Amino acid sequence: MKQIHPTREAWLEEAMSEVSVQFKRLGFPLPKRIRVTCGFTSGGTRKRPGGKVLIGECWDSSRSGDKSFEIMVSPTEADPVRVLGILVHELAHAAAGLAAGHSGDFETLARGLHLEGPLPATTVGDAFRTQTAPALERLGEYPHARLNTAKKTVQSTRMLLCR
Repeated sequence: MKQIHPTREAWLEEAMSEVSVQFKRLGFPLPKRIRVTCGFTSGGTRKRPGGKVLIGECWDSSRSGDKSFEIMVSPTEADPVRVLGILVHELAHAAAGLAAGHSGDFETLARGLHLEGPLPATTVGDAFRTQTAPALERLGEYPHARLNTAKKTVQSTRMLLCR
């Protein structure tokens, strides 16, 4: 697959544009002001209860200085299908409203967009892959390499023992 976009953010912006039609079709058009980026979520690389690391996050527009929804996709993800699945999940939060949590309108959207599995941690399946294959072809390669955060170097103390 050929790399078309110079940055991850350009790829994510175009991906958002590609899937916006599906949101409209389901009766939940995307809000006008959404920013998408590849970056660590508020939890960083820390594990949440249950041993899960947050790989995507949507911040409400009320938290942004210019009233934009802010969406982050973790840099630990590099597979374009998985990245698109994370982006669609977070866009569903923005379209349904964060007050919906992982139920109600969010559930309607997530299932309508072919996201599978438990709603707090949806995954992509065959139906999602089939539905998004043309968009992924147009998007080209995701210009990113997976960031490995498994091994952190721990700085030893700089304190010296004095007697």
